[in-house]
Amino acid sequence: MITRGKKLKKETERMKLGPEGIDRAAGFMEETLSLAGVERKDILRLRLAAEDLLMMWNSRLPEDTELVFRCGTRLGKPYLHLCARGSRIDPAQTEEESGWIYSELLARAGLSLEASYRDGENRLSVYPPKVNRFGALSQIFLAIALAVLAGAVCRTLPQGVRSGISSFVDPLFTAMMGILQTLAGPMVFLSVCRGIINIGDVGMLGKIGRTIVLRFLAAVYIITAVTALAVTWFFHPGSGTETKGANAVFGIYSMLLEIFPQNVVSPFLEGNSLQLIFMGACIGLVLLVLADRASFVTEFTKQANYVVQYMMEIFGRCIPLFVFISLFSLIITDVLDGIGGIVKGVLLCIAACVIWPLLYALAVSIKLRVPCPMLLRKLLPTYLIGLTTASSSAALSTNLETCEKRLGISQKVTSFGVPLGQVVFKTGGAIGFLLMALGLAENYDVAVTLPWAVTAVLITGILAVAAAPVPGGYLPCYTVLMTQLGIPEEAIALAIAGNVILDFFMTSCGLACLQSELVLVSNRLGLLDTEILKN
Repeated sequence: MITRGKKLKKETERMKLGPEGIDRAAGFMEETLSLAGVERKDILRLRLAAEDLLMMWNSRLPEDTELVFRCGTRLGKPYLHLCARGSRIDPAQTEEESGWIYSELLARAGLSLEASYRDGENRLSVYPPKVNRFGALSQIFLAIALAVLAGAVCRTLPQGVRSGISSFVDPLFTAMMGILQTLAGPMVFLSVCRGIINIGDVGMLGKIGRTIVLRFLAAVYIITAVTALAVTWFFHPGSGTETKGANAVFGIYSMLLEIFPQNVVSPFLEGNSLQLIFMGACIGLVLLVLADRASFVTEFTKQANYVVQYMMEIFGRCIPLFVFISLFSLIITDVLDGIGGIVKGVLLCIAACVIWPLLYALAVSIKLRVPCPMLLRKLLPTYLIGLTTASSSAALSTNLETCEKRLGISQKVTSFGVPLGQVVFKTGGAIGFLLMALGLAENYDVAVTLPWAVTAVLITGILAVAAAPVPGGYLPCYTVLMTQLGIPEEAIALAIAGNVILDFFMTSCGLACLQSELVLVSNRLGLLDTEILKN
């Protein structure tokens, strides 16, 4: 059909909806995804989920219904559609509800499997990732190396020449920052709103869902706060006046009051991230309560979220250029003289991302009386995948298998707890954002006061959850973080350079902590097989 790694050709296949047609369509889907470069484990999971939904269509649509398979590429993005005309079939309102919630969470964890209804047609869509011969991580490393090399050469030139180069580069950097800031507000707002709606779907599963969600959110903030208390003393506060005593309390009180916006428009115009997050949370809760009575608004929010994330994905293709321009601009303007703060932040983040999984495993070992070395051996495979790929999606299959077969966690917990945790339980991401902020604050002489630290803990936890699962999704988070904490926008180059290194440790930290947390949750709910865990 197509050559692996090449652009998907536009093709259409028609067949009758039925057991034979479903098997044939699933075969087309498997072949297309394989040739498009999708990993084998992901293909099998996508095929099984697609077959379940197609069987649902078969039981609810007329016998002579035609099933259409389509694939191709649109604006450089591969797509695959399975379509059948007829009355609308909503997977979320069927007896297979829990399975569809699982599919939705898998999609948020990085696997794109979506069901929709448009123009009288039920549609199941899969969007395989574009295959790049030269990976995004390699491109960023190359951009950093070229920026350092070009900056070092330019520093040997006369001051007048360097000023001329800066006058050309700086406007380009400002323009690209403007695009990021334009996308940052809507992306964070919609991510928080949609995240709450999807978490609410998990809540339909009753006590298990509520317990997991609350523990996930509480643990992220506890870990972030404890980390802040433990490492803040390593950084030198800026020259600003440090807030203490009653002034600190008043500063925190004022910060909390500023969360409430005066109107709907100003948070977007001013880029006030805390107000945008508050609005997104409120609207998400309202839509969750209204459910079907506000289905149009819920669907609009979902589609708007896709639009903004796709725009961010398109901009993500320019990330290496943005990294080169921003880092090159810093080098030729002497801003990089004395970057001890960011180096300190990177080193402390690596240490924290190693220590926290060990502490979590130790807590499980003590509470459940499991030998710690044996437990660490069970956690190691998933940790190593995260450490070597910086991708939670790549570790999803191993994560599920380890939780069920090696840790003894019930499938009732893993079926949505693992994909949900990889989206929400980003302990490593919160730690990384916090320590990058502290390091940049020292570099740019920003005063680290008590209200500043409280704001940092609050916003880093939210941003870790709200970060979009698309290439470059972390970039708007850094712009939001810096705006809220008073760090100059040009510091984003240092943040990106540091993130390239830290992404591996943040991902592996989150995955290992997630597995330990699910063991504790399962034990509390009475859904843990201790014989498997201790074997």
